[in-house]
This record gives sequence, C-alpha cells and structure tokens, in this order.
Amino acid sequence: MGLRSKLKNKLKGVMENFSGEYSSAAPDEVKPYDRPGTPADPSSIPRARLNRPKKSKTDSDEAAD
Repeated sequence: MGLRSKLKNKLKGVMENFSGEYSSAAPDEVKPYDRPGTPADPSSIPRARLNRPKKSKTDSDEAAD
C-alpha cells in the first residue's frame, strides 16, 4: 500500500464522517444558553502585561556614534 492510497483511504474516511449520513437531526426549537447567577455590572477585564525588553543605555550610545 503506497502513500497515495493511504492518503486516499484516510480522506474517504474523513469525508464519510462529514457527509451527514451518521449525524442526528437538528432540534425543532432552539434554547438559548442561560448562565446561572447574575452578571456583575461594574466588571472589568484585566489586560495582559507584556514584559518587553527595554533599551539599554549602551545600545543608544552606540547608535549615536
């Protein structure tokens, strides 16, 4: 069995999974997801602090020369 036939068989298997033949039917009514509890109004999202390398004094002195 060559590489081409292996890939072809694998692709056929993936296509069968996505074909919809084995999938269940969609429900008639859609229920929205409800989160338990009450939302916090004054909430804030913390931002990530990036630790970027800072310029050293020697780099700026060499650039001036």
